[in-house]
Amino acid sequence: MLGHGPSVGHGPATPIEGCAPGRDGTSLWSVVRDDADTGTVADFLDRLAARTPTPAGGSVAALSTAHAAALVAMVARYCAAPALVEQAERLVGQAQRLMADDERAFAVVAAAWALPREPLPHGTARRAAIDDALLAASEPQAQVVETAIEVLVLIDQLRPAAAGRSGLLSDLVAAGEVARAGSAIARMNVESNVGALPDSDIRSGLLRRMGVMKVRN
Repeated sequence: MLGHGPSVGHGPATPIEGCAPGRDGTSLWSVVRDDADTGTVADFLDRLAARTPTPAGGSVAALSTAHAAALVAMVARYCAAPALVEQAERLVGQAQRLMADDERAFAVVAAAWALPREPLPHGTARRAAIDDALLAASEPQAQVVETAIEVLVLIDQLRPAAAGRSGLLSDLVAAGEVARAGSAIARMNVESNVGALPDSDIRSGLLRRMGVMKVRN
């Protein structure tokens, strides 16, 4: 579901596991809105165009993937392929969840960047909060890439059933292009988020996953 409402930092908040601590030792989750997954397309576009940190490109990547999966579900219904309908509908819901997860996670990144700068050695706490938030925000985007790949697999499975039906084939082409766009955006976000971070098992794992997905895409 799409979100609407005031800019980040207003309204009720939802905790996110693993969020970085703030200057006073409290979690930065207090900036995160809990209505990121409600509302209409028009509401979302209004918020996307606003001068606020979220929603942004990560949410667009997830929404693109949801659009692609929904197109696949529609084609599968016309092709009388209930098993593929079920799989596509699961991916629609998964991409919608990732859209909300991304918005909440990146709100924590924005809050970490907003922490006051302090002279060393205290200033390292702000940098650590930013690094932790960027690492956490990369996981929803990595999952968007993986979800988009699943959509592309379903498209390949549907092509034989849609053969000779130009309208359905054009919908599958549209789904494929949108899924690839969502995947490319999300992969770029992950690489941008973790590129300058200190090496860690989590960072290395994310980059390996993106390398594998790039080959499959």
